[in-house]
Amino acid sequence: MDLENLKSAYQNKQKTGFSKEGILKMISKSNPPASKSIRVQLIIETVFWTVFTAVYYDIFDGHLKPVLWNFLLLAAVCFILTHNALGFKLVNNPINGETIVESLKNYQGRIKTYAMVSIVSRVLAIAILLGYFISTITLTNQKIVSLGFIAFIFPVQIYLLNRVWKNRKDQINKVLVRLQE
Repeated sequence: MDLENLKSAYQNKQKTGFSKEGILKMISKSNPPASKSIRVQLIIETVFWTVFTAVYYDIFDGHLKPVLWNFLLLAAVCFILTHNALGFKLVNNPINGETIVESLKNYQGRIKTYAMVSIVSRVLAIAILLGYFISTITLTNQKIVSLGFIAFIFPVQIYLLNRVWKNRKDQINKVLVRLQE
């Protein structure tokens, strides 16, 4: 291919739809795709779980519950808080490659892994929380029906969390596809 053909091909190439400012904004550490919603979710969860841990023993009669359930509850909360700290690190360090496309592919892979661990950790935490609260109650027919309803909520929760993370991954994928055009 001679130089004139190369120039012509370059000039006729379709634009990706990203301005220089848009690309600079995208690669800035504070604004990768989907990072704002993840950051807000992490902050809200961290505050909620920290407050819950501070008050659960007195408000929810932790001293009357078996030691095992207290330990499991605190372990689950610690796992979630650690997971959130790793999430902050992930969201605040999106650049991890030689090019923006490579960085976004790496970011996409890390988000997929983080999403799976996020879903599992929340379901596990809710299961432990449920176990904690029912560990000292006497089960009656009404309570069993209530527990059945709560058990029904688990698949719904998994579905909704999966959908939220799918939307976030799709958002990143759309940007990646546009950059690769």
